[in-house]
Amino acid sequence: MDLGQYKEDILQEQYEEYLKKGKSHLDQENHEKAAKAFSQSLDRLEELETIRETTYPDRKEQLESSISKLKSGESLSEEDIGEDHGGEAEDAEQPESDFREQVESFISQTEVTWDDIGGLDEVKGELKRTITLGGIDDKPDAVAATDRVLLFGPPGTGKTLLASAVAGSLDATFFDVKLGGLLSKYFGETSKQITALFDLAEEMSPSIVFLDEIDALTQSRESDLDETSRRVLNTLLSELDGIDKNDDSFVMVLGSTNTPWDLDQAIRRRFPRRVLIPLPDVGAAEEIVAINTVEGGITFEGEPSAFQLSDTGRRVDTPVEAIASECIHRDFTGSDVEAVCRAAVNAMINRSNTGLASVADRGFDAVREYDLSVDAVRPQDVREAFERTSASLSEESVRRFDEWDREFGSGA
Repeated sequence: MDLGQYKEDILQEQYEEYLKKGKSHLDQENHEKAAKAFSQSLDRLEELETIRETTYPDRKEQLESSISKLKSGESLSEEDIGEDHGGEAEDAEQPESDFREQVESFISQTEVTWDDIGGLDEVKGELKRTITLGGIDDKPDAVAATDRVLLFGPPGTGKTLLASAVAGSLDATFFDVKLGGLLSKYFGETSKQITALFDLAEEMSPSIVFLDEIDALTQSRESDLDETSRRVLNTLLSELDGIDKNDDSFVMVLGSTNTPWDLDQAIRRRFPRRVLIPLPDVGAAEEIVAINTVEGGITFEGEPSAFQLSDTGRRVDTPVEAIASECIHRDFTGSDVEAVCRAAVNAMINRSNTGLASVADRGFDAVREYDLSVDAVRPQDVREAFERTSASLSEESVRRFDEWDREFGSGA
């Protein structure tokens, strides 16, 4: 998401909010509070000038004059403040149909199945059980079921893929919500979009609502942006509370975060299941390597031991096992494993097609008709791939996820 734009939107809302408060205090003839509110509005306007790389001299002069008059005890009317909005147009009421159209843009088609995900068997089992318990009509009240699951863990461990598989397995409507899409130009619209999102999810049940990078919307309330951010947070909390009150529809919410320690505790409580998506183990890494090589039509040439670049202490019987073992030795995420496989295949392609770059000089028809030579992947290709691919996480980062899991996670 564009955090710079998010901050600008928040400042714009705060600017208008303090301006409104100042006018309200002015109506009540509380000049001290009015001056304070207008000063806060002026502070936000100056921050907006910095972010937008522009100036609002007339508006600033108007506010500064009003503040000075109020502090000196001079009379001031609301007209003296004016209606300028920091260079922005006033917030017009947006038609309900527009919100629905925006929310419909979050719907994503997915054909991902559980088999497309290498490893993570415990996590997949937990999600399958959650789906089943949540969808069963006739069950005792004491049987615990939840339709809200938080997936947390390092980037590249498969959180988005898991959400896609949940929707694909149910043939459900999949709302893939990037938080940047919810953070509208005007802050009030963000809350309306959230409400429209859950209304449409109920209407199109069964639905999976995937809130990606949920921490961006619900970060701690300790920042300067907390007063306005709480509005959106409260709207989301209200919608999450209302999900399981409708027995006629099935809406499952999957939240995703790479920084669970940034989550507001209120949002954390709304997700009873909090599941760590860990780095792959050896078995999972082997599945990922196989999916991205042999299952995609790639063969290997050479002894398995030749593909083992480090002394990992593991016996390997195939090149796939050797590559997976090396990935585990280097603390690779699932995405890192995929990346090194792609790099190895690309190294083979470049080796087998030395004139590949020159084909582009002959036009698109020549590109389409080019007969690509696909050789077996050799140890030298894998060695080159590992030289080009490094682990995306530090050991300290991995430990931090484990610590948060021990304190707040619910396990898989």
